[in-house]
Amino acid sequence: MNKITRKQQVWLVTSWEFMHFFKWKQEIISKLILIAFALVVMLWQHIKDDQMTVYKIAVPNHVSNLQSHGQFEFIATNKPFEELKQQLAQEDSWDALLVEAPAQQKDTQVKKVSIYSKDKQSWLNELEQTLNQQYTLQYASSLGLASEQLALLNQSATFEKHYLDDTIKSESSPGQATAIAMLVILSVGIFTSFGQLFVSITGEKQQRVTEQLYACMSPQTWIDGKIFGQMLHSVKAMFTMMITAALGYAFTVVVISNKALNFSIIDWALLPWLIPFALVGVYLCTAFMAAIAAAIDDPNHSAKTSIMLLPLLPMVLAFVTMDSPSGWALSFLSFFPLTAFAAMPVKMALIDLPLWQPLLSLTITLLLCFWIRTSAGNLFKMGMSMYGKEPSLKDMMKWMLSKS
Repeated sequence: MNKITRKQQVWLVTSWEFMHFFKWKQEIISKLILIAFALVVMLWQHIKDDQMTVYKIAVPNHVSNLQSHGQFEFIATNKPFEELKQQLAQEDSWDALLVEAPAQQKDTQVKKVSIYSKDKQSWLNELEQTLNQQYTLQYASSLGLASEQLALLNQSATFEKHYLDDTIKSESSPGQATAIAMLVILSVGIFTSFGQLFVSITGEKQQRVTEQLYACMSPQTWIDGKIFGQMLHSVKAMFTMMITAALGYAFTVVVISNKALNFSIIDWALLPWLIPFALVGVYLCTAFMAAIAAAIDDPNHSAKTSIMLLPLLPMVLAFVTMDSPSGWALSFLSFFPLTAFAAMPVKMALIDLPLWQPLLSLTITLLLCFWIRTSAGNLFKMGMSMYGKEPSLKDMMKWMLSKS
């Protein structure tokens, strides 16, 4: 029988670790739900009526002169209020009834307007906005103000921001929204890896499973497989999160807001950089959490559980410092090995950088990943071999710096 190679062993552990938490039936059902959701949005986009619905609003003659606007048609009538109200309840002649009461105080011209409808409808809010605009224009006209003068009163000045540093992207750029979305999605992947690694490694340690597997493969091979297996889960969770967010956005825009679908809020030029930084970041965080989990003896009372949350700190720091993209803090975090995977994409989203900066940041992070891989193997080997006593932080640092 031929002995399997180390790469085959790593792939064996990777596939086992991935399939340990991967259930085909549940995944297929969840993806079918997402596909059905997408089909609903697409069908709605194609079958919805493009013609705007016109709502008829009955207005007694004594009410101020209102001009039909957009989807609202104001129809004057001399019928009594009670008759109009009865018609509204029993017939389809009107969609709403408008009643205007005189100003309650002599020194003000603010009027009280009552709107009657059969039931609660979403277009009533739009009707209120339309009426408010028309009453504002009528009041301005009574004061002798032209519409242009009224517009100046509502917005007396416009503001534009200009920066001497021409590398800073404009505020209309979708970079900031893309950077925030990246931090959220990356956090989802790290939380996924955190939960499953904690359950997997601590459970195997208590059942003394890994100790038996050391007879057929090295600790480094075992930890490599576990890291790659959990990375696949993290990538799957992040991909699902992106698809779900995109479908939610499409549903809100197309179905609820009744607008055309537009993904201009995404900085598409930044996406090719986000993928390698995200993969390197997930690997770095997964390797760190696997090493710490191996040093936990009792998962219910260990103080080291909180240490596993440290990989979330780079996302928090990047989010806090993104308001000053040219500042020293974000610049330092962009090249610091432990935070570069989160900070550099944020900086790229806000500032136009030369090519050598993201390449240098990615190279530094890859070198750290190579070192953390070996250190995680040492910690995993020693941590999984200890029972009844957790290693101290001093011991853990010693094992991380060990060559074997």
